[in-house]
Amino acid sequence: MKTLLISDNKSDWELMRNVLKANYSQIQLVCAINTEDALNAATVDGPFGFLIIDCNMRESDPNQLGMDLIDFAGSRPIVFIGHESVISNRITQELYQSNEFNETILKPLDRADFIPEFREKIDNCLRWAKDEEFEQSIEEVNPEDYLPMKIKAFYLYNQFPYDIYLAITSSTYIKIISANKNYAHSTLSTYAKKNVKYLHIRKDDQLKYLESESLKCIKGLKSMSPKHKDIYLLHLRAVTILHQYIVALGVTPSVLTLANSIATSVNQTYKAKESLQHILATYPYFYQGIASKSLLTAYICAAIAKKLRWESETTKMKLTICSLLQDITLPEEEMTKINSGTSPELKKYSEEEVKLYLNHPMSASEYAKQFSTYADIDYIIENHHELPNRKGFPNKPSSSRLTQICAVFNTAQYIAASIDGQTIDNNYLSKVLKTMSRDYNHGVFKEVLNITKNILKV
Repeated sequence: MKTLLISDNKSDWELMRNVLKANYSQIQLVCAINTEDALNAATVDGPFGFLIIDCNMRESDPNQLGMDLIDFAGSRPIVFIGHESVISNRITQELYQSNEFNETILKPLDRADFIPEFREKIDNCLRWAKDEEFEQSIEEVNPEDYLPMKIKAFYLYNQFPYDIYLAITSSTYIKIISANKNYAHSTLSTYAKKNVKYLHIRKDDQLKYLESESLKCIKGLKSMSPKHKDIYLLHLRAVTILHQYIVALGVTPSVLTLANSIATSVNQTYKAKESLQHILATYPYFYQGIASKSLLTAYICAAIAKKLRWESETTKMKLTICSLLQDITLPEEEMTKINSGTSPELKKYSEEEVKLYLNHPMSASEYAKQFSTYADIDYIIENHHELPNRKGFPNKPSSSRLTQICAVFNTAQYIAASIDGQTIDNNYLSKVLKTMSRDYNHGVFKEVLNITKNILKV
Protein backbone atom coordinates (compact mmCIF):
# COMPACT_ATOMS: atom_id res chain seq x y z
CA MET A 1 0.00 0.00 0.00
CA LYS A 2 1.07 3.59 -0.64
CA THR A 3 0.42 6.84 1.20
CA LEU A 4 1.00 10.36 -0.08
CA LEU A 5 2.57 13.04 2.14
CA ILE A 6 2.30 16.64 0.95
CA SER A 7 4.62 18.97 2.83
CA ASP A 8 7.19 21.63 2.00
CA ASN A 9 9.19 20.65 5.10
CA LYS A 10 11.65 17.97 3.98
CA SER A 11 12.66 17.19 7.55
CA ASP A 12 9.06 15.98 8.03
CA TRP A 13 9.53 13.77 4.97
CA GLU A 14 12.45 12.05 6.65
CA LEU A 15 10.68 11.73 10.00
CA MET A 16 7.56 10.20 8.42
CA ARG A 17 9.62 7.88 6.27
CA ASN A 18 11.52 6.56 9.31
CA VAL A 19 8.41 6.14 11.48
CA LEU A 20 6.52 4.31 8.73
CA LYS A 21 9.50 2.08 7.99
CA ALA A 22 9.81 1.13 11.66
CA ASN A 23 6.09 0.57 12.29
CA TYR A 24 4.45 -0.17 8.93
CA SER A 25 6.89 -1.86 6.60
CA GLN A 26 4.07 -2.64 4.14
CA ILE A 27 3.36 1.07 3.53
CA GLN A 28 5.35 2.92 0.88
CA LEU A 29 5.60 6.69 1.39
CA VAL A 30 5.45 9.02 -1.62
CA CYS A 31 6.28 12.68 -0.92
CA ALA A 32 5.14 15.82 -2.73
CA ILE A 33 6.21 19.39 -2.05
CA ASN A 34 3.22 21.36 -3.42
CA THR A 35 -0.19 21.07 -5.08
CA GLU A 36 1.11 20.48 -8.61
CA ASP A 37 3.54 17.85 -7.37
CA ALA A 38 0.76 16.15 -5.38
CA LEU A 39 -1.70 15.97 -8.27
CA ASN A 40 1.01 14.61 -10.52
CA ALA A 41 1.86 11.95 -7.92
CA ALA A 42 -1.82 11.04 -7.64
CA THR A 43 -1.88 10.46 -11.39
CA VAL A 44 1.40 8.60 -11.80
CA ASP A 45 2.11 6.92 -8.44
CA GLY A 46 -1.36 6.16 -7.04
CA PRO A 47 -3.63 4.80 -5.86
CA PHE A 48 -3.05 5.83 -2.25
CA GLY A 49 -4.73 4.24 0.74
CA PHE A 50 -4.72 7.52 2.68
CA LEU A 51 -3.22 11.02 2.50
CA ILE A 52 -1.13 13.12 4.88
CA ILE A 53 -1.39 16.90 4.40
CA ASP A 54 0.84 19.40 6.19
CA CYS A 55 -1.41 22.37 6.98
CA ASN A 56 1.62 24.57 7.69
CA MET A 57 2.60 24.69 3.99
CA ARG A 58 3.40 28.21 2.87
CA GLU A 59 2.80 28.12 -0.90
CA SER A 60 -0.13 25.70 -1.14
CA ASP A 61 -3.66 25.95 0.24
CA PRO A 62 -4.09 22.68 2.18
CA ASN A 63 -7.89 22.85 2.10
CA GLN A 64 -8.09 23.32 -1.68
CA LEU A 65 -5.43 20.65 -2.13
CA GLY A 66 -7.46 18.18 -0.08
CA MET A 67 -10.61 18.94 -2.09
CA ASP A 68 -8.70 18.57 -5.38
CA LEU A 69 -7.27 15.20 -4.34
CA ILE A 70 -10.70 13.93 -3.29
CA ASP A 71 -12.20 15.16 -6.54
CA PHE A 72 -9.47 13.37 -8.47
CA ALA A 73 -9.05 10.12 -6.53
CA GLY A 74 -12.28 9.83 -4.56
CA SER A 75 -12.89 10.01 -0.85
CA ARG A 76 -10.21 8.52 1.38
CA PRO A 77 -8.86 9.28 4.88
CA ILE A 78 -6.70 12.37 5.31
CA VAL A 79 -4.36 12.92 8.24
CA PHE A 80 -3.96 16.67 8.78
CA ILE A 81 -0.71 17.62 10.49
CA GLY A 82 0.14 21.09 11.81
CA HIS A 83 -0.25 23.43 14.74
CA GLU A 84 -3.76 23.39 16.23
CA SER A 85 -4.59 26.99 15.31
CA VAL A 86 -3.31 26.48 11.74
CA ILE A 87 -5.46 23.38 11.18
CA SER A 88 -8.48 25.15 12.66
CA ASN A 89 -8.01 28.22 10.44
CA ARG A 90 -7.05 26.52 7.17
CA ILE A 91 -9.20 23.35 7.06
CA THR A 92 -12.97 23.68 6.59
CA GLN A 93 -15.47 21.43 8.32
CA GLU A 94 -16.64 20.31 4.87
CA LEU A 95 -13.23 18.82 4.13
CA TYR A 96 -12.62 17.50 7.63
CA GLN A 97 -15.97 15.69 7.65
CA SER A 98 -15.54 14.35 4.09
CA ASN A 99 -14.45 10.98 5.50
CA GLU A 100 -15.29 9.58 8.93
CA PHE A 101 -11.72 8.24 9.21
CA ASN A 102 -10.01 11.65 8.87
CA GLU A 103 -7.54 12.45 11.65
CA THR A 104 -5.37 15.30 12.98
CA ILE A 105 -1.86 15.11 14.43
CA LEU A 106 -0.60 18.27 16.07
CA LYS A 107 2.89 19.69 15.67
CA PRO A 108 5.57 19.58 16.89
CA LEU A 109 6.20 16.00 15.79
CA ASP A 110 9.40 15.51 17.79
CA ARG A 111 7.59 14.83 21.07
CA ALA A 112 7.58 11.78 23.28
CA ASP A 113 3.98 10.79 22.69
CA PHE A 114 4.08 11.28 18.90
CA ILE A 115 4.65 7.66 17.85
CA PRO A 116 1.83 6.10 19.96
CA GLU A 117 -0.58 8.78 18.68
CA PHE A 118 0.67 8.33 15.10
CA ARG A 119 0.15 4.57 15.25
CA GLU A 120 -3.36 4.91 16.68
CA LYS A 121 -4.46 7.28 13.94
CA ILE A 122 -2.74 5.47 11.08
CA ASP A 123 -4.34 2.21 12.26
CA ASN A 124 -7.70 3.96 11.95
CA CYS A 125 -6.91 5.01 8.37
CA LEU A 126 -5.77 1.50 7.52
CA ARG A 127 -9.11 0.05 8.55
CA TRP A 128 -10.74 2.08 5.77
CA ALA A 129 -7.99 1.40 3.25
CA LYS A 130 -8.09 -2.35 3.80
CA ASP A 131 -11.85 -2.36 3.36
CA GLU A 132 -11.22 -0.69 0.00
CA GLU A 133 -8.72 -3.46 -0.91
CA PHE A 134 -5.93 -1.08 -1.91
CA GLU A 135 -3.39 -3.86 -1.48
CA GLN A 136 -4.97 -5.51 -4.49
CA SER A 137 -5.25 -2.41 -6.70
CA ILE A 138 -1.96 -3.00 -8.53
CA GLU A 139 -1.96 -6.30 -10.38
CA GLU A 140 0.32 -8.31 -12.61
CA VAL A 141 -2.02 -9.42 -15.38
CA ASN A 142 -2.26 -11.22 -18.67
CA PRO A 143 -3.27 -8.36 -21.01
CA GLU A 144 -5.19 -10.82 -23.18
CA ASP A 145 -7.72 -11.12 -20.34
CA TYR A 146 -8.57 -7.42 -20.64
CA LEU A 147 -10.12 -5.25 -23.33
CA PRO A 148 -9.46 -1.54 -23.90
CA MET A 149 -12.30 0.97 -23.84
CA LYS A 150 -11.95 4.57 -24.96
CA ILE A 151 -11.73 6.88 -21.97
CA LYS A 152 -14.45 9.07 -23.51
CA ALA A 153 -16.99 6.30 -22.96
CA PHE A 154 -16.73 6.65 -19.19
CA TYR A 155 -17.76 10.34 -19.23
CA LEU A 156 -21.33 9.15 -19.81
CA TYR A 157 -21.49 7.58 -16.34
CA ASN A 158 -21.02 8.60 -12.71
CA GLN A 159 -20.39 5.01 -11.68
CA PHE A 160 -19.58 1.85 -13.60
CA PRO A 161 -20.72 -1.73 -12.89
CA TYR A 162 -17.19 -3.23 -13.17
CA ASP A 163 -13.68 -2.41 -11.96
CA ILE A 164 -11.79 -0.05 -14.29
CA TYR A 165 -8.03 -0.40 -14.79
CA LEU A 166 -5.21 1.77 -16.08
CA ALA A 167 -2.33 0.03 -17.87
CA ILE A 168 1.00 1.03 -16.29
CA THR A 169 3.11 -1.40 -18.30
CA SER A 170 2.15 -4.12 -20.76
CA SER A 171 1.51 -6.50 -17.87
CA THR A 172 0.91 -4.23 -14.84
CA TYR A 173 -2.52 -2.66 -14.33
CA ILE A 174 -3.85 -0.41 -11.56
CA LYS A 175 -7.48 -0.48 -10.52
CA ILE A 176 -8.36 3.23 -10.57
CA ILE A 177 -12.15 3.00 -10.18
CA SER A 178 -13.97 0.33 -8.21
CA ALA A 179 -17.18 -1.25 -9.43
CA ASN A 180 -20.43 0.51 -8.53
CA LYS A 181 -18.72 3.46 -6.81
CA ASN A 182 -19.24 7.08 -7.81
CA TYR A 183 -16.35 8.78 -9.59
CA ALA A 184 -15.76 12.37 -10.70
CA HIS A 185 -15.36 13.28 -14.37
CA SER A 186 -12.34 15.32 -13.32
CA THR A 187 -10.65 11.99 -12.54
CA LEU A 188 -11.02 11.03 -16.19
CA SER A 189 -9.94 14.49 -17.35
CA THR A 190 -6.71 14.26 -15.38
CA TYR A 191 -5.82 10.98 -17.09
CA ALA A 192 -6.87 12.35 -20.48
CA LYS A 193 -4.53 15.32 -19.98
CA LYS A 194 -1.75 12.76 -19.46
CA ASN A 195 -2.60 11.42 -22.96
CA VAL A 196 -4.35 8.31 -21.60
CA LYS A 197 -6.77 7.32 -24.35
CA TYR A 198 -7.88 3.90 -23.14
CA LEU A 199 -8.87 2.31 -19.84
CA HIS A 200 -9.38 -1.42 -19.43
CA ILE A 201 -11.93 -3.81 -18.00
CA ARG A 202 -11.83 -7.57 -17.80
CA LYS A 203 -12.87 -9.27 -21.03
CA ASP A 204 -15.72 -11.19 -19.40
CA ASP A 205 -16.92 -8.00 -17.72
CA GLN A 206 -16.94 -6.10 -21.00
CA LEU A 207 -19.16 -8.63 -22.72
CA LYS A 208 -21.61 -8.58 -19.79
CA TYR A 209 -21.48 -4.79 -19.77
CA LEU A 210 -22.19 -4.48 -23.51
CA GLU A 211 -25.11 -6.89 -23.37
CA SER A 212 -26.60 -5.22 -20.29
CA GLU A 213 -26.12 -1.64 -21.53
CA SER A 214 -27.45 -2.50 -24.98
CA LEU A 215 -30.71 -3.77 -23.47
CA LYS A 216 -30.95 -0.71 -21.20
CA CYS A 217 -30.42 1.63 -24.16
CA ILE A 218 -33.03 -0.13 -26.31
CA LYS A 219 -35.53 0.09 -23.46
CA GLY A 220 -34.70 3.75 -22.86
CA LEU A 221 -34.93 4.64 -26.56
CA LYS A 222 -38.42 3.14 -26.73
CA SER A 223 -39.70 4.79 -23.56
CA MET A 224 -38.07 8.25 -23.47
CA SER A 225 -40.01 11.06 -25.08
CA PRO A 226 -38.20 12.75 -28.00
CA LYS A 227 -38.79 16.04 -26.19
CA HIS A 228 -37.13 14.89 -22.95
CA LYS A 229 -34.20 17.08 -21.91
CA ASP A 230 -31.91 14.02 -21.62
CA ILE A 231 -32.67 12.53 -25.05
CA TYR A 232 -29.34 13.68 -26.52
CA LEU A 233 -27.38 12.08 -23.67
CA LEU A 234 -29.32 8.84 -24.15
CA HIS A 235 -28.48 8.94 -27.88
CA LEU A 236 -24.80 9.56 -27.10
CA ARG A 237 -24.69 6.66 -24.67
CA ALA A 238 -26.46 4.32 -27.08
CA VAL A 239 -24.17 5.24 -30.00
CA THR A 240 -21.10 4.76 -27.81
CA ILE A 241 -22.33 1.30 -26.79
CA LEU A 242 -23.09 0.48 -30.43
CA HIS A 243 -19.56 1.38 -31.52
CA GLN A 244 -17.98 -0.61 -28.67
CA TYR A 245 -20.21 -3.59 -29.46
CA ILE A 246 -19.24 -3.61 -33.16
CA VAL A 247 -15.52 -3.25 -32.44
CA ALA A 248 -15.63 -6.03 -29.81
CA LEU A 249 -17.98 -8.54 -31.46
CA GLY A 250 -18.71 -7.40 -35.02
CA VAL A 251 -22.20 -6.96 -36.45
CA THR A 252 -24.43 -9.28 -34.41
CA PRO A 253 -28.24 -9.47 -34.19
CA SER A 254 -27.98 -7.39 -30.98
CA VAL A 255 -26.01 -4.73 -32.88
CA LEU A 256 -28.63 -4.59 -35.64
CA THR A 257 -31.44 -4.22 -33.08
CA LEU A 258 -29.62 -1.47 -31.20
CA ALA A 259 -28.72 0.40 -34.40
CA ASN A 260 -32.33 0.32 -35.61
CA SER A 261 -33.56 1.52 -32.20
CA ILE A 262 -31.13 4.44 -32.26
CA ALA A 263 -32.01 5.39 -35.83
CA THR A 264 -35.74 5.29 -35.10
CA SER A 265 -35.35 7.43 -31.97
CA VAL A 266 -33.07 9.95 -33.72
CA ASN A 267 -35.58 10.42 -36.54
CA GLN A 268 -38.46 10.75 -34.06
CA THR A 269 -36.44 13.31 -32.09
CA TYR A 270 -35.83 15.42 -35.19
CA LYS A 271 -39.54 15.42 -35.97
CA ALA A 272 -40.34 16.49 -32.41
CA LYS A 273 -37.93 19.43 -32.40
CA GLU A 274 -38.84 22.83 -33.79
CA SER A 275 -35.94 23.03 -36.22
CA LEU A 276 -32.32 22.09 -36.82
CA GLN A 277 -31.37 25.40 -35.17
CA HIS A 278 -33.24 24.30 -32.04
CA ILE A 279 -31.27 21.05 -31.98
CA LEU A 280 -27.95 22.83 -32.47
CA ALA A 281 -28.82 25.32 -29.72
CA THR A 282 -29.66 22.62 -27.14
CA TYR A 283 -27.17 19.90 -28.09
CA PRO A 284 -24.52 19.01 -25.40
CA TYR A 285 -21.31 19.93 -27.21
CA PHE A 286 -19.07 19.01 -24.28
CA TYR A 287 -19.02 15.39 -25.53
CA GLN A 288 -17.25 15.69 -28.87
CA GLY A 289 -15.82 12.81 -30.87
CA ILE A 290 -16.99 9.88 -32.98
CA ALA A 291 -20.33 9.33 -31.23
CA SER A 292 -21.16 13.03 -31.15
CA LYS A 293 -20.26 13.65 -34.80
CA SER A 294 -22.39 10.62 -35.72
CA LEU A 295 -25.45 12.14 -34.06
CA LEU A 296 -24.91 15.62 -35.46
CA THR A 297 -24.57 14.15 -38.94
CA ALA A 298 -27.85 12.26 -38.49
CA TYR A 299 -29.75 15.36 -37.34
CA ILE A 300 -28.38 17.47 -40.24
CA CYS A 301 -29.24 14.70 -42.72
CA ALA A 302 -32.79 14.63 -41.36
CA ALA A 303 -33.12 18.38 -41.86
CA ILE A 304 -31.87 18.28 -45.46
CA ALA A 305 -34.05 15.26 -46.29
CA LYS A 306 -37.11 17.10 -44.97
CA LYS A 307 -36.29 20.16 -47.08
CA LEU A 308 -35.91 17.91 -50.14
CA ARG A 309 -39.33 16.41 -49.27
CA TRP A 310 -37.98 12.90 -49.01
CA GLU A 311 -40.85 11.06 -47.35
CA SER A 312 -39.45 7.52 -47.44
CA GLU A 313 -38.76 6.24 -43.91
CA THR A 314 -36.27 3.76 -45.41
CA THR A 315 -34.23 6.60 -46.93
CA LYS A 316 -34.21 8.47 -43.62
CA MET A 317 -33.12 5.32 -41.78
CA LYS A 318 -30.36 4.79 -44.37
CA LEU A 319 -28.94 8.23 -43.72
CA THR A 320 -29.03 7.72 -39.96
CA ILE A 321 -27.41 4.27 -40.09
CA CYS A 322 -24.68 5.72 -42.33
CA SER A 323 -24.17 8.48 -39.76
CA LEU A 324 -23.66 5.88 -37.02
CA LEU A 325 -21.14 3.82 -38.99
CA GLN A 326 -19.11 6.42 -40.92
CA ASP A 327 -16.16 6.82 -38.50
CA ILE A 328 -16.26 3.56 -36.58
CA THR A 329 -12.80 2.47 -37.78
CA LEU A 330 -10.95 5.75 -37.12
CA PRO A 331 -7.86 5.11 -34.98
CA GLU A 332 -8.20 8.43 -33.08
CA GLU A 333 -11.28 10.37 -31.92
CA GLU A 334 -9.77 13.71 -32.95
CA MET A 335 -9.61 12.57 -36.58
CA THR A 336 -13.36 13.17 -36.90
CA LYS A 337 -12.48 16.85 -37.36
CA ILE A 338 -10.37 16.15 -40.48
CA ASN A 339 -12.14 16.27 -43.83
CA SER A 340 -9.27 16.16 -46.30
CA GLY A 341 -6.76 13.51 -47.25
CA THR A 342 -4.12 16.24 -47.56
CA SER A 343 -4.91 18.11 -44.32
CA PRO A 344 -1.88 19.47 -42.41
CA GLU A 345 -3.53 18.02 -39.28
CA LEU A 346 -2.52 14.54 -40.45
CA LYS A 347 1.12 15.42 -39.77
CA LYS A 348 0.40 14.98 -36.05
CA TYR A 349 -0.21 11.26 -36.54
CA SER A 350 1.95 8.25 -37.26
CA GLU A 351 2.27 6.77 -40.74
CA GLU A 352 0.08 3.83 -39.71
CA GLU A 353 -2.62 6.11 -38.25
CA VAL A 354 -2.68 8.22 -41.43
CA LYS A 355 -3.03 5.08 -43.51
CA LEU A 356 -5.97 3.95 -41.38
CA TYR A 357 -7.56 7.39 -41.67
CA LEU A 358 -7.30 7.45 -45.46
CA ASN A 359 -8.79 3.96 -45.66
CA HIS A 360 -11.53 4.42 -43.04
CA PRO A 361 -14.34 5.01 -45.59
CA MET A 362 -13.52 1.64 -47.16
CA SER A 363 -13.17 -0.24 -43.87
CA ALA A 364 -16.36 1.28 -42.44
CA SER A 365 -18.23 0.31 -45.61
CA GLU A 366 -17.35 -3.35 -44.91
CA TYR A 367 -19.36 -3.13 -41.68
CA ALA A 368 -22.17 -1.40 -43.57
CA LYS A 369 -22.49 -4.34 -45.98
CA GLN A 370 -23.69 -6.44 -43.04
CA PHE A 371 -26.69 -4.13 -42.54
CA SER A 372 -28.44 -5.88 -45.42
CA THR A 373 -31.83 -4.26 -44.73
CA TYR A 374 -30.50 -1.00 -46.12
CA ALA A 375 -29.33 -1.24 -49.72
CA ASP A 376 -26.33 0.81 -50.86
CA ILE A 377 -25.35 2.25 -47.48
CA ASP A 378 -21.89 0.75 -48.00
CA TYR A 379 -21.61 2.89 -51.17
CA ILE A 380 -22.66 6.05 -49.32
CA ILE A 381 -20.11 5.41 -46.55
CA GLU A 382 -17.34 4.45 -48.97
CA ASN A 383 -17.79 7.83 -50.69
CA HIS A 384 -18.51 10.07 -47.71
CA HIS A 385 -15.26 12.04 -48.12
CA GLU A 386 -15.50 12.30 -51.93
CA LEU A 387 -16.08 15.61 -53.71
CA PRO A 388 -17.63 16.50 -57.09
CA ASN A 389 -14.33 18.11 -58.20
CA ARG A 390 -12.47 14.81 -57.55
CA LYS A 391 -10.41 16.31 -54.71
CA GLY A 392 -11.74 13.98 -52.05
CA PHE A 393 -10.55 10.52 -50.99
CA PRO A 394 -10.02 7.57 -51.16
CA ASN A 395 -11.18 6.82 -54.74
CA LYS A 396 -11.84 10.22 -56.41
CA PRO A 397 -14.79 9.08 -58.58
CA SER A 398 -16.29 11.33 -61.27
CA SER A 399 -19.14 13.59 -60.14
CA SER A 400 -21.63 11.53 -62.15
CA ARG A 401 -21.06 8.61 -59.76
CA LEU A 402 -21.90 10.70 -56.69
CA THR A 403 -25.67 10.58 -56.25
CA GLN A 404 -27.90 13.11 -54.52
CA ILE A 405 -28.00 11.02 -51.34
CA CYS A 406 -24.18 11.06 -51.35
CA ALA A 407 -24.29 14.86 -51.63
CA VAL A 408 -26.69 15.07 -48.68
CA PHE A 409 -24.61 12.79 -46.51
CA ASN A 410 -21.24 14.33 -47.41
CA THR A 411 -22.54 17.83 -46.76
CA ALA A 412 -24.01 16.81 -43.41
CA GLN A 413 -20.90 15.01 -42.19
CA TYR A 414 -18.65 17.95 -43.17
CA ILE A 415 -20.77 20.40 -41.18
CA ALA A 416 -21.03 17.98 -38.25
CA ALA A 417 -17.25 17.60 -38.14
CA SER A 418 -16.82 21.37 -38.18
CA ILE A 419 -19.32 22.19 -35.41
CA ASP A 420 -18.78 19.21 -33.06
CA GLY A 421 -17.53 20.53 -29.74
CA GLN A 422 -17.92 24.18 -30.79
CA THR A 423 -20.10 27.01 -29.54
CA ILE A 424 -22.45 27.62 -32.45
CA ASP A 425 -23.72 30.94 -33.75
CA ASN A 426 -24.63 32.28 -37.20
CA ASN A 427 -21.19 33.78 -37.77
CA TYR A 428 -19.51 30.44 -37.13
CA LEU A 429 -21.97 28.54 -39.34
CA SER A 430 -21.48 31.12 -42.07
CA LYS A 431 -17.71 30.56 -41.99
CA VAL A 432 -18.17 26.78 -42.18
CA LEU A 433 -20.48 27.01 -45.20
CA LYS A 434 -18.18 29.52 -46.89
CA THR A 435 -15.25 27.07 -46.67
CA MET A 436 -17.43 24.49 -48.44
CA SER A 437 -18.27 26.69 -51.42
CA ARG A 438 -15.12 25.94 -53.40
CA ASP A 439 -15.44 22.14 -53.32
CA TYR A 440 -19.20 21.67 -52.97
CA ASN A 441 -20.44 24.25 -55.48
CA HIS A 442 -20.87 21.74 -58.34
CA GLY A 443 -23.74 19.60 -59.64
CA VAL A 444 -26.09 18.05 -57.10
CA PHE A 445 -23.71 19.14 -54.32
CA LYS A 446 -24.41 22.80 -55.18
CA GLU A 447 -28.16 22.28 -54.80
CA VAL A 448 -27.71 20.53 -51.44
CA LEU A 449 -25.33 23.23 -50.19
CA ASN A 450 -27.82 25.98 -51.09
CA ILE A 451 -30.62 24.08 -49.36
CA THR A 452 -28.45 23.72 -46.27
CA LYS A 453 -27.72 27.45 -46.22
CA ASN A 454 -31.45 28.06 -46.38
CA ILE A 455 -32.13 25.64 -43.51
CA LEU A 456 -29.50 27.26 -41.31
CA LYS A 457 -30.58 30.76 -42.42
CA VAL A 458 -27.02 31.91 -43.14
